[in-house]
Amino acid sequence: MAFHDLREFMESCDKAGELVSIDREVDWNLEAGAICRRIAEIGAPMAHMKNIRGCADGMSILGSPISKGWHGDFSRVALALEMDPDTPYEQLVEEFVTRMANPVRPIEVATGPCKENVIRGADINLFKFPAPYLHLGDGGRYINTGGVTSIKDPDSNWTNWGVYRHMIHKKSILGGIVNPFQHIGMIYYQKYEARGENMPFSIFFGGCPTTFMVGSMSIPAGETEANAAGGLRRAPVQLVKCETNDLLVPATAEIVIEGHVRPHERWDEGPFGEATGYRASPRMPRPVFRVDCITHRNDPIMPVSCPGTDLDECEILLGVFSLTTSVRRELRDWGLPVVNAFSPPGLKFALLVVTVEKGHPGIADRVASVVRASKMGVFFQYIVVIEDDVNATNYPEALHAAFTRCDPGRGIQIFPLAPGHPLIPFLDLHDKMNSRGAAMTIDATTPPEWTQIDRPERMSFAKAYPQDLQARICENWDTAYGLPARAGRFR
Repeated sequence: MAFHDLREFMESCDKAGELVSIDREVDWNLEAGAICRRIAEIGAPMAHMKNIRGCADGMSILGSPISKGWHGDFSRVALALEMDPDTPYEQLVEEFVTRMANPVRPIEVATGPCKENVIRGADINLFKFPAPYLHLGDGGRYINTGGVTSIKDPDSNWTNWGVYRHMIHKKSILGGIVNPFQHIGMIYYQKYEARGENMPFSIFFGGCPTTFMVGSMSIPAGETEANAAGGLRRAPVQLVKCETNDLLVPATAEIVIEGHVRPHERWDEGPFGEATGYRASPRMPRPVFRVDCITHRNDPIMPVSCPGTDLDECEILLGVFSLTTSVRRELRDWGLPVVNAFSPPGLKFALLVVTVEKGHPGIADRVASVVRASKMGVFFQYIVVIEDDVNATNYPEALHAAFTRCDPGRGIQIFPLAPGHPLIPFLDLHDKMNSRGAAMTIDATTPPEWTQIDRPERMSFAKAYPQDLQARICENWDTAYGLPARAGRFR
């Protein structure tokens, strides 16, 4: 059954050993961020920090709610989808794709728990909320790393939900990065700002975990994330109207920040330790988010993600699930003989591994062209194309194939002016501003002129033995042989 709110999800995680409560005082100044970061790097349970120094009584932080899990890398994703935390990755992806293909429209309700407290005008003070200073060297305290920003296209019914960072400037003023190629940038720069109009926004924290999941994903323009969240939870999301604008937010959200963005108003924001694992965006003028109202539940819980190396929420939800499934769909829509596409965990979606059917000359060029022409292309600096005798999700196997089958003289192509993401660490400021950078394709497919004699064969359990013998070995593995079975590919 779908989770009613964040608190029900936390109860489920607690029962599964994926949540720990911290009652002692935790400092918002680096300590909370360091706890979140270590959770993501070692795969510890999420941390409910109940006592944050200097914050209003009853307010708390939920650290790293969907980062690398205790049972396995993706155990908390499985729990968010009401599945067993030990669900294998391939099964989890299959269920994810099925649910995403069956969206469920939300329903509007009159009110909800998110309205238990309403703060307006001079009473607004963002510093009373548990906004952490996450990394040493960040430009300020970031109140929003685990919330969802909602904006609406003024020319249609499209409402976009996205996970975007927000730094506190003053008690009622936020700043954040707004990239032109992201949906928030398309709507703000091309529509509201171009017309000299204010853009209403809301930022909500909590509710069913699927709302944060879809906000972290790369969903096509024009498709409303609330419908996708309903598909993931297999039930409609209950939404309630904001106090000061017409945007709808989850009725069971913990905290809702409402406001507007003026045209052409910029304040210096950043830098910030990003999901690429680096502090890669300099301090510079960026749009200003002015807060008109805050509503929240009694004793609100603020989810916090601390981006960096290894598996945090952004890489798991955007890279491992959303981008790879979107790329796979895009390639198949073009009629290409693609078997699988996968961005290995821990590489911050810098690498995309694509497996293809044998016998298609020039297929690596076609794959790379489709990927780089798509919205997802800005994320992948490296595309590896290998044949389907290799499992794309088996990272060591895929790398072995890539670097033993690719002839560096003819199989490596460098594209100096490919689409690039402004948070890619190696880009200079000019390329960051223009969202472009160098990219590489590694073609590890078999040359078309090779005969069967020329083709090297993999010496692996799956390829070097008859299938009946493989089945007999597996059947006797932990019984007749007494050998331990490996739990799964990912930790």
